Amino acid sequence: MKLHASKRGSVAQVFAPFNYSGTKHAINFGYGLPDPAMFAELPWPDAFDQNTGVAAADLAQYTDAAGLPELVTKLALRYGVRHDHVMVTGGASQAIQLLIEAWIDPGDVVLTEDPSYLGALRTFSVMGATVVQLGMSGEGVDLNELEATLRSNSRVKLFYTTPAFHNPTGREVSRIHMARLAALLAQHGLPLVQDLVYAELPYNEVVDWLAPGGNVINVHSVSKIAGPGLRVGWVLAEPNIISRLARLKCDGGVSPIVSNIVLGLLQSGALDRHIGRLRQHYRAKRDTMHTLLQYSRICEPEYIVPSGGFSFWVRLSAGIDVDTFIEAARREHDVHLIHGRHYGPRSGDHVRLCFSYLPLFGIEQGLARLDDLHAKLYTHSHSPIPKFEDLNGHIARFSV
Repeated sequence: MKLHASKRGSVAQVFAPFNYSGTKHAINFGYGLPDPAMFAELPWPDAFDQNTGVAAADLAQYTDAAGLPELVTKLALRYGVRHDHVMVTGGASQAIQLLIEAWIDPGDVVLTEDPSYLGALRTFSVMGATVVQLGMSGEGVDLNELEATLRSNSRVKLFYTTPAFHNPTGREVSRIHMARLAALLAQHGLPLVQDLVYAELPYNEVVDWLAPGGNVINVHSVSKIAGPGLRVGWVLAEPNIISRLARLKCDGGVSPIVSNIVLGLLQSGALDRHIGRLRQHYRAKRDTMHTLLQYSRICEPEYIVPSGGFSFWVRLSAGIDVDTFIEAARREHDVHLIHGRHYGPRSGDHVRLCFSYLPLFGIEQGLARLDDLHAKLYTHSHSPIPKFEDLNGHIARFSV
């Protein structure tokens, strides 16, 4: 018996379901997952600990649409906003979905960059939005192209971006550029959605991001800094926006038990100390991948070295047939890549190389396999890229 699917259900069929279990049995450069080895470094509090101030009767109960009140208060203090500027969500993913539900009717336009975050692009498409992706300059989205688009398209409803170590390019978009972007959107009565899930993982100095307020809506999550299994994120925005989003939530609120874990981590200071360790840990991985890429033949040597986040965005070397290369890497070497065209129509000659999840030997092995494949397909003779243990003297040379 074939059952009728909704339009959204039909659109979703073109996307592969998320498969974390498969990631554990392959070398997957496509998924920007946190390193599970770091989960044990975090002193996890008792989920039912009442020292957080949450009553026992409230822990196993439903909670407010805006989130566990005690967690909302803590987040408000953390970001220097009032409690009615905060809403807890089931991760950043639910926050993005709610924002689309609040602003987008089928056929309305969401603007973002080319390339952009794959998960958000999927959500926009499934929710019925028309996605228009704009070019990027060295500073961020091309504001001239944006202004022309806003003048010519009356169905634009919001702009989405990841300025904190842009996904997938790793670019750091300055507060000054984001302020210009927000001002331009405000002239047209449009919101700016800043996805800041990587904002607390800079590898150099801490960056001052554009604060929420007015038409600026900020989305955060503990997925990258504690664990995605918690499924806790939050939105910071004007009270009228928070109220609009809360009315769209059809569940009984984000789990108070899980929210209490996050609250305990914040109250104890354990999460902030852990973030410091994560910054050092991921920076070391970034430096290793950067060094190896400089010896690799699969990509052009000029690329942005990310100053935060989980990945590199590289242009594949001239002469590579991207579809053939990606399929052969998966089939012959069990190395998984995602074609750049999925991130944006102008990005077909790029791939995202995530370094966060894999151990160092996995990064080395994966890039070595890709280099061997390149030699087999395109050069027929090659010198293998150096092993990681042979590059220790070069790491400092490429560190930034």
